[in-house]
This record gives sequence, C-alpha cells and structure tokens, in this order.
Amino acid sequence: MRVLVTRPEPASARTAAELERRGHVPVLLPLMQAVHRPDALMRAPRPGTPALAVTSAEAMRALQTLPEEARQAFLALPLFAVGHATARAAREAGFGNISVADGDGRSLAKLLIVKTGQAPASSILYLTGTPRSQDFEAALADTARSLDIRECYHMHPVAHEDEEIIRQLTPMPDAILVYSSETARRLGEIHAKMHGSLDWQQTRFLCLSQKIASALPAKFHRMSQWPMEPSEDLLLLLL
Repeated sequence: MRVLVTRPEPASARTAAELERRGHVPVLLPLMQAVHRPDALMRAPRPGTPALAVTSAEAMRALQTLPEEARQAFLALPLFAVGHATARAAREAGFGNISVADGDGRSLAKLLIVKTGQAPASSILYLTGTPRSQDFEAALADTARSLDIRECYHMHPVAHEDEEIIRQLTPMPDAILVYSSETARRLGEIHAKMHGSLDWQQTRFLCLSQKIASALPAKFHRMSQWPMEPSEDLLLLLL
C-alpha cells in the first residue's frame, strides 16, 4: 500500500521505516517543521517544582539542544508524558522517572492529579510548543493546579512547490497519515489550491484522533478514520 507520511522530521523517517517493515511503500511529504526556542529553557525549573509535563516528543528534542549542565535540573524531575512516543523521547533525552498517560491531554492531566495530589504549592513545569491543543491546560483549569509554561518550539508550515506535491501524490496514495490538527488544515489548503490536479477521492485519511479528523475539510470527513486511542501503533493497524 502506498502511504503518505506528513509528519515532521525526524519522526517521519521512523514512521517510514515502520511502514516498510510492514510491507507498505512510504511517501514522505512533511507539512510542518519544528523551530526550537532553547532560550525558553535557559531558566532552570523553579525550586520545589513537583513534576514536568510533556505533550510532544518535540519538546524533548528542544531540551536536548541545551548544554548538558543546563539539562540536569530538568532531568532530575519526575516526567509525565502524554503517550508512549513522548515517553520514548524522554528516555532518549535522559529522563529516568517517567509516567505515561493514555495519549491525550485530558488523560495526562488526570494522571498528574492522581500521582502528585490536588493542589501543591508549586507549579507543574510544562514544556510545550505553538500552536498546540489546549486540552491539557483546559483539564487543569478547574483544579487548583498551576502551570509554568515554557514554549520551547514553534511549528512552521513547510512550503513545497506545486510540482513537488504533484510528484509525491501521483499516483494518489492509498492512505494519508495525519498526526495533528495543523497538518489536517495544511492538507485542506493544499486541496483548495490543487483539487483539480489530484484525485483526492481515491485515498483514506488516517488520523491520530477524531479531533484531528474534524480539522480536515468537510468533504474528507467520510474518508477519514481514527483509532480508539491516539497511538501510532493502533493508527497503522487501520492500513
């Protein structure tokens, strides 16, 4: 099966390797690119910080751009990861004490409250980027928990020439993997610009979650699917 991978590097290369292992033909067309902001991490965690929360592996890659000495204060904290891919990136960055939620921001907030108590005096450190889902922050908004938010990366759209897009999408992939709402919106922009040049009706949009699928153009909703939980392993089982 011919499968379009839209996620940023280096994650797209890992997904492509897994697709090949499963006998599929990956086609790479990253639609977003991370720009790290290490200056947001130069200030050490506040004294008494009870935990560090992460909703994206990209935050771990941003942290790894710091000098080793500057990373140590972060690595000493218990880390709460939104899912297994983020937890794997945290282990690679050097974290040892890692708790893993069920793949979405609300489950991460619930896990934090259960494991750290309802209302500690210090803020939870949250390494994140822009743009981002507000689910995690919204889930904590009605509690007494506060966040020390560090926006350590920004996701920028990748500009592709029309000829490159047509080349990668010809023949049209059997499936397009969509990992974020921003990527779903970018696919909508590409479709609006090039709907007459490509046979979009011949593909399926496999999205990491229903929320991401809802960000696709309305005409693609009937062609979209998502797993019961936001997990790449479950997503690839839809192929």
